[in-house]
Amino acid sequence: MESFEGPNQVNRANLLQIPTVNDFASDDEDVKINIELRFSPRPRRRSSASSEEEEADTPTNISRKVSFADAFGFDLVSVKEFDIWEFPNTGQGNDIQDEVFPQDEYFFSQLFTLPPSQEELLQKVREQKVVLESILFLPGITCMNGIIRVLNISFEKQVYVRTTLNNWLSYYDILAEFMPNSCGNETDQFCFKISLVPPYQKDGVKVEFCIRYETSAGTFWANNDDKNYTLICHKKETVPKLDNKPQKEVTDRHLKGCLKTTQSR
Repeated sequence: MESFEGPNQVNRANLLQIPTVNDFASDDEDVKINIELRFSPRPRRRSSASSEEEEADTPTNISRKVSFADAFGFDLVSVKEFDIWEFPNTGQGNDIQDEVFPQDEYFFSQLFTLPPSQEELLQKVREQKVVLESILFLPGITCMNGIIRVLNISFEKQVYVRTTLNNWLSYYDILAEFMPNSCGNETDQFCFKISLVPPYQKDGVKVEFCIRYETSAGTFWANNDDKNYTLICHKKETVPKLDNKPQKEVTDRHLKGCLKTTQSR
């Protein structure tokens, strides 16, 4: 049986063929096919010079405006003259000066005696194992340096100075320091310092102290024969300052007399 192909039926073989250019040209000669291949641009590095040029070319929208004081009716320069330099006297400078450099001076005096000779000192050291040997007052201040002599009865030893300002209601211990090259055949020496500072510097203040000597053989005390070592704080009497103005006038007058010219005849 024969198959019949109608006019509306399409040949499937023709759909599998690629149309040639000549077929399109035959229908319309004016049509030109120009196909160009395009690719996306490659990324490239932007140099510093190009970035500066781009930033320089980029317009800024910030507007700046400069105004001067004379545009508003004010003066450009303000000048103030002083005939004499004067500073207000608030009294704070005097208070600071009094705190840093107090006008009142204090000093110590002792109410005890020390062994007058080296023989008596050594004898007392052998008896009670520890003795206050000597003291030194520093001039102009309430400070005392002391030397303690102890009997060398053990290698490990510590010496303390116990001090009070309120008749032993409270006290504090000062650790004495060993004096190098002071080790003898039977004794050693230790040094200490007692300082009285404001606000405890007052006329009549009493400072009491005693010495404690700790060793492996026991603890020993030196307290001025049970009376304690006592220091008294005294206020130094200040001499009133004299006005130097009359002396200055006399000196100026004397200088004028010395500089007087003589006339030649």
